[in-house]
Amino acid sequence: MAGRGKTAVAVVTAEFEVLANTMAANAGRPGLRVHVLPYPLETLPEADVRKIAIEHWPMVLATLGAMGE
Repeated sequence: MAGRGKTAVAVVTAEFEVLANTMAANAGRPGLRVHVLPYPLETLPEADVRKIAIEHWPMVLATLGAMGE
């Protein structure tokens, strides 16, 4: 997306944060914004996952510039 002039953010769980940054750097995008969610998610009840999503979504939108400050 960055190559097309689009804003991008990678959303990963904490388990993959280092990998996401390494892959971005290897692809020539060391400044890729990475938003990190807690790990693990798959073992949590659905209600907890939804709560995490609701808490994190505004931060992802702000990183993308989709929300005013």
